[in-house]
Amino acid sequence: MKVLGYNGNLQGYPADFGAGHDSSASIVVDGELVAACEEERFNREKHSCQFPKQAIDFCLQEAGARSLEEVDLITYYWDYPSIYAQNRQDWSPFWRTGTWAFLTTMRNFNKVAGYTNDKTLDQFERMTGYRPRPGQFQIVPHHMCHVASTFYDSPFSEALTVTMDALGEKSSSIIAHCKDTKIDVIKEVFWPHSMGYLYLFITDFLGFQPNNDEYKVMGLAPYGNREKYREFFKSMVTLGADGSYKLDADLMVQLTMTMDKNGVRYFPPGLTKHLGPTRKEHEPIEQRHMDIAASLQECLELTMIHQLKHLRASTGLKNLCLAGGVTLNCTMNGVVARSGLFDNVWIHTAAHDAGCSVGAALYGHHNILGQPRHFQKKSHRYLGPAHPRTSLESALVEFDAKITHTRPDDVATTVAQAMANGKVVGFYQGRMEWGPRALGNRSILADPRRDDMKDIVNHAVKLREGFRPFAPACLAEKATEWFDMTGLKDSPYMLFIVPVVEDKRAKIPAVTHVDGSARVQTVTAESNPRFHAVIKAFDKITGVPVVMNTSFNVKGEPIVNTPADAIRCFLGTQIDLLVLEDVVVEKRPEVAEALSKSRMKAEESGRVVDGRISAV
Repeated sequence: MKVLGYNGNLQGYPADFGAGHDSSASIVVDGELVAACEEERFNREKHSCQFPKQAIDFCLQEAGARSLEEVDLITYYWDYPSIYAQNRQDWSPFWRTGTWAFLTTMRNFNKVAGYTNDKTLDQFERMTGYRPRPGQFQIVPHHMCHVASTFYDSPFSEALTVTMDALGEKSSSIIAHCKDTKIDVIKEVFWPHSMGYLYLFITDFLGFQPNNDEYKVMGLAPYGNREKYREFFKSMVTLGADGSYKLDADLMVQLTMTMDKNGVRYFPPGLTKHLGPTRKEHEPIEQRHMDIAASLQECLELTMIHQLKHLRASTGLKNLCLAGGVTLNCTMNGVVARSGLFDNVWIHTAAHDAGCSVGAALYGHHNILGQPRHFQKKSHRYLGPAHPRTSLESALVEFDAKITHTRPDDVATTVAQAMANGKVVGFYQGRMEWGPRALGNRSILADPRRDDMKDIVNHAVKLREGFRPFAPACLAEKATEWFDMTGLKDSPYMLFIVPVVEDKRAKIPAVTHVDGSARVQTVTAESNPRFHAVIKAFDKITGVPVVMNTSFNVKGEPIVNTPADAIRCFLGTQIDLLVLEDVVVEKRPEVAEALSKSRMKAEESGRVVDGRISAV
């Protein structure tokens, strides 16, 4: 039995009112998730909202389906008619602030859509050439997809499930009691009470790209003083005695509507009088910006913990599942785990909108087709494309004039020794990871012991802001010696920020953030034997069972997909060594020298922006 789930923007409709980013496809076969990938990895457009045609084709191939006719059910993750399915009272903030234009836009949007999901079905036929037979195509609401993605993916038969994002149709959050294949919604939080949108607006205010750079704000927060803007964010978010929260609806609506004709947001006086002027993208980051980020982060954490305390007490449930874009905030996740409120905390690897394709497929399997629960395999995080040996060999031939390559007997030791000698390594193997984190199959690796390695990789490899931290990948069997894993049995998917053990911080400065924390990945020999072997070899050479691990891409680009993608990224950056499966690739000396000179010249002319913060 095959169920295909997908998401992506409905073409011809505003992204803000529909599935606007991170389109993907996933397929479930007899209850087992066998393939999942974002369209961006194929079309090379980061956070792509395009119809996921290539991702769907990949999923069909992995499932052994010759055509869409062989799929039992096709599910889509957005219910367009429900966007305006609220009563007049729910929209009262828009009337009070005079922003009637928003309501008019919403009405017109739904009028065009015809209050049906036929447009979605029509688009599917137009993009695939296949018209689903009656009953084969079903709509699953956005937040229900988030719920299903994390609960059905978890090892629990029963759990409290909380979703939180900016907006899904009309909601920003759903709280549900999940047991076996039954999902009982306890509560739904409606717009404009959206912690996701608050974080998004402040991301924009700080000069970063909203719906993309929220993790930068999270990384900036430890440099700031949480007390500085605490009272402002307290005034923005009111915590109820019953565990609920409400945002300043009037200000949230004003923030929604403050776009000029060019699509640039201008911020209302209700915000700027408290936080000061906005920062433009290329302006310096000042202490004020760090303090705003810190206070915002504290507000998010306090709101989530406030809610969870009441939910734990009222439901008695000991397991917690989280999903939605906000739950990619690893600092908040670490706070939740260390709170001790729940025995176990699970977060879907692709907690953002891409993960909804998995949720749509799993919901379809269990709740539409009525099939029993099937617990997923532990190794299923590597669900993306692998590429045949012929693809690797063709890439080596294509770039032969610029590279040399060898096939060492012991790749793990070769990589470990290179890192110990100060080299930066691109590491490419097997199937691509599912989700936004590189977990050892599409990774850039380096020595965490070097105090300057963070700057080297940020500046010359990733081409990104210097304040952003890097994650450590650690042998799972030694994780508790190096990291405070309170509340966690492991952290295999790099979704929790935890304290580094105090006497180990000076030993791994490149992956220890300014506040002594790290977004750790625990690696077992079972989950990724080759990556585990590299870290183990590094431990044998250096006595440190930790390596720096970041995604194999540069700023503004998706993670590499094909061997040719990997070589192009390698040749365009200061990565010293590239591993493609069992092949070790190096730049020819003249190419490496020319790249170094070209970069120095570009920096001198101002064509490359370092992004490092003088205040930090």
